Amino acid sequence: MMPAKNKIMILSGIVLIISLSFRKKQDIPLFPAPANFPKPSYNFSANALTNEGIELGKTLFYDAIISSDNTISCGSCHQQSAGFTQHGHALSHGIDDKLTRRNSMPLFNLAWSESFGWDGGVHDLDLFAISPITNPAEMNESMARVLDKLRKSQQYPALFKKAFGSEEINTERFLKALSQFMLTMVSANSKYDKYMRYEGVELNETELAGMAIVKQKCASCHAGELFTDYSFRNNGLTHLPVDDKGRFEVNQNESDSFKFKVPSLRNLGFTAPYMHDGRFKTLEEVLAHYTSTVESTPFLDPVLNQNGKTGIMLSKDEQQKIVSFLRTLDDEDFIKNTRFAENTLTVSIPKKDIDAEVVNFRPVSGKVKAIFNESIDIYLKIKEAIKTQQTGIAAKQSDKLPKVLKKLNSLPLANAEKVFFNTYLEKLSFDCEHIIEGEYSTEHQSEHFIELSKNFYVLIASFKPDYSKLYYHRCENSDLNWLSDKINEVFPKNNCDKIQTKKL
Repeated sequence: MMPAKNKIMILSGIVLIISLSFRKKQDIPLFPAPANFPKPSYNFSANALTNEGIELGKTLFYDAIISSDNTISCGSCHQQSAGFTQHGHALSHGIDDKLTRRNSMPLFNLAWSESFGWDGGVHDLDLFAISPITNPAEMNESMARVLDKLRKSQQYPALFKKAFGSEEINTERFLKALSQFMLTMVSANSKYDKYMRYEGVELNETELAGMAIVKQKCASCHAGELFTDYSFRNNGLTHLPVDDKGRFEVNQNESDSFKFKVPSLRNLGFTAPYMHDGRFKTLEEVLAHYTSTVESTPFLDPVLNQNGKTGIMLSKDEQQKIVSFLRTLDDEDFIKNTRFAENTLTVSIPKKDIDAEVVNFRPVSGKVKAIFNESIDIYLKIKEAIKTQQTGIAAKQSDKLPKVLKKLNSLPLANAEKVFFNTYLEKLSFDCEHIIEGEYSTEHQSEHFIELSKNFYVLIASFKPDYSKLYYHRCENSDLNWLSDKINEVFPKNNCDKIQTKKL
């Protein structure tokens, strides 16, 4: 029999392990302020973070219920894989694929900012969401209708009660919950950060040289550990549209015309394209602009107009070194952190019923069926290229798909059929354009393949062209969906707990 003293020691050890484990779990901060960052400017005392509040904000962030037709969420234009921007889009897209005036800004390190948006028109993070919700080109909704939909939903009264103590749903609680989630989006674990915090990571010679050049020639705007001074400046972009005067639209100060917020240099490897209008696709294009195409105007920032010379003098070698350093500011941990991911929501968001869009046309013409069947063959090639990450083939086949479908417009269709068909042809063309645009980005192509599949399914399910075997697979815990000629097919790394399969 074990002596009582030994039993006590073992029991004490178990208690200590449990205690330390519990303490470790409890010590994980809801707001992880990095050691190398300055003090945040957000007033946390007015909106104390809680696990329940963050989870509510995260659910609201990914729920399209806050848009007028329940199709656009915050996560639609702010995608985690793209540093919470709308990857690949020069201008962000909202309701009915309407174009906004500006490129989607990344969402991270918001606790350090005192203004929001390219023009800084919002001065409080707790009010930030009102702008995209009420913008006609973004979500085109009113706050009153948003709150009404949340109150009538099955899940939100309980979520608000967990977060705030009662089921009351009002504007203040709604906005503060969104803020709580967005405040947790701290990006500070890049190679550069680990180097600065002496965490056993070193920058190579080229990266160090690039860092020195950035500090010498770029830090007047891209200052400090956040790599922005949050100021508003004109950086000499040519051919700016007269209907977007930037900061002037906020304060009506003529001297602030065509000035926009200085963005952070963090995560640039994920957030292309660049500038407020998304005109540059690569960092090399950005640096080429500062070297040779800065336009001298009365609004040009003085730091870009020194001694009668515009821009920044950078040799090709210096530009390459800067790009090497900028890559060290990419935080892969941030874009892969499951804490921010939609598929880790504790409450599932009701999905839009795709079948509600399906109608019943059943074409009788053999030519119509042949065109649809040809388009299905092309779609299956796109799908296989997306699966195997053959981006060039995916782009090539995506170029073919709309062209084949357009042949239907030369054939006799009833008016209702033609209107419906052209509506979805436009959607499919949009999706294909962006798969082509993302020829060098697997993630970008995959995102648009999801939308392509939804729209193609509605079209094929509506016209039913009698393709020999076709199945529609839909992942229950994500937006992933695809058509296949196989009854059992799984996309690699799709993290599907359960797949719904329907024979067409």
